[in-house]
Amino acid sequence: MYEQSVDLLKRRGIELENGLTADEIVQIEKIYEIVFPKSLRDFLMVVLPVSNGFYDWRNREQKNIEHIKDAISRPMRDIHDTPEEIYWCEDWGEEPADEEVFKREVIERLKTAPKLIPVYFHRYMPMVSDENPPIMSVCGGDIIYYGADIQDYFEVEFNGKDQGAIDFESIRPVPFWTDLV
Repeated sequence: MYEQSVDLLKRRGIELENGLTADEIVQIEKIYEIVFPKSLRDFLMVVLPVSNGFYDWRNREQKNIEHIKDAISRPMRDIHDTPEEIYWCEDWGEEPADEEVFKREVIERLKTAPKLIPVYFHRYMPMVSDENPPIMSVCGGDIIYYGADIQDYFEVEFNGKDQGAIDFESIRPVPFWTDLV
C-alpha cells in the first residue's frame, strides 16, 4: 500500500529500516502514551525511516526517548507558554479585549487538542480516531497543513508537490489545531 512512498523516500536517500513489529508498536505506544493513527501505524510497520529529522521509534536509549517525548509535548507546551502569540479564531466568538482573559481562553481551548505525533522534524500527525489524518507543520503558533494524509505529505515534503495543491477540502477538522491553521 505504501510502495510509492517507500520508493520516493529511497530515491531521496532516506535511511530506512525494517518496519516495526506489532509488539514494538504496543511498547512504543505505552512508553510515549500515544496511539498511532492507523495510517501512520501501518506505514511504520512497513518501513521505519531513521535518517536525520525522522524519529527512531525503535531506539530505546534514554536520550532518544527524551527527544521523542519532548517532540510530542512541544506543540502544546509552546502554545501554553505563549498563548498571546495565537491568532484568535473567529469561530470561538468575540475576541477578548483583556489580554489575561485572552490567554486563559486559549489555554482552556488547548485542553481539547489531541496530542500531535512527530513524523519528521516539526511535521506532525494528530492523534485522532481518523484512520488517515492530515500532517501538520507546527512551529509555535504557526500551523499549516502539510499533507492531506501521510502519502500526500511525502509528496509535498520529498517530491516537490506544491503545498498549495493539497486537497484541503478533504481534510477533516482536527479539534483545536484546525482552528489555528
